Amino acid sequence: MNNQQRTIGTVVEYSGVGLFTGEKTKLCFKPSPEDTGVSFVRSDVEGRPLISATTESVSDCKLNISLRKDGVGVKSIEHVMAALAGLGIDNIEIELSGNEVPAGDGSSLLFSRLLKEAGVVHLEKPKRDLFLQSKLEVRDGDASIVALPWGKGLSLSYILDFNGSFLNRQCFEIELTEQNFFTQIAPARTFGLSTAVEEFRRLGLGKGITDDNTFVLQEDGTITKPLSMVPATLRFPDECARHKILDIIGDLYLTNLVLHARIIATKSGHSLNARMAKKIIEISKNQTNN
Repeated sequence: MNNQQRTIGTVVEYSGVGLFTGEKTKLCFKPSPEDTGVSFVRSDVEGRPLISATTESVSDCKLNISLRKDGVGVKSIEHVMAALAGLGIDNIEIELSGNEVPAGDGSSLLFSRLLKEAGVVHLEKPKRDLFLQSKLEVRDGDASIVALPWGKGLSLSYILDFNGSFLNRQCFEIELTEQNFFTQIAPARTFGLSTAVEEFRRLGLGKGITDDNTFVLQEDGTITKPLSMVPATLRFPDECARHKILDIIGDLYLTNLVLHARIIATKSGHSLNARMAKKIIEISKNQTNN
């Protein structure tokens, strides 16, 4: 496997609405030099401020991953970050004309296709690999995410459990490769519980939710589209668990490292994932990479 850093070969663009704001935003992927990492640029703000996609920039991680620097922020970055991680792209500038990444179809598939269209370019310097040497664990009640030593590569498993309501327990496990990500993880879409979607509406959130980018788990066990309420067709029987793994991949890529570990997550969300990313950064500063 090629261990050189990667960027993209040409500029590619996409316009769409943000899931939470409902505002239309133009996204532009641009090539970036080696060792610059992933950064977001707000083209709609004077001075075109740049926000690095790192754990230090995380400002909120309750419902999505939001970044902020000097009062300027971007939100809902996790699906783009997952696409970058899945394709092994280390250096890229992501220009946004608003404060939220467009939702696309609620998955990473659109972003993955755009990046493939742009072409992957190998740079001279090597990637920053981290071979985990000791167990890391983050917990919050019955939710947890554990990282274990695993030799070479990244293995992820997720247990989704709503304690008997909404959906039967789901489990999914995968060893991450570019092909596996593109076919097995990238297409998995955003979902929500019916109670949460109703609360979003009361709070004026989720303005960009459509029948094309989200599906809803009802309390009676049915799965519907959020607006028309007609039955939704899943892309995978365990699409919910797969989407949770997609989120983990994107959230952990805030480390800007190629992580070699086994990840076991139970009921974890963005908050726990972000805490794990910070732990990984902490140990990477003291651990010698192989």
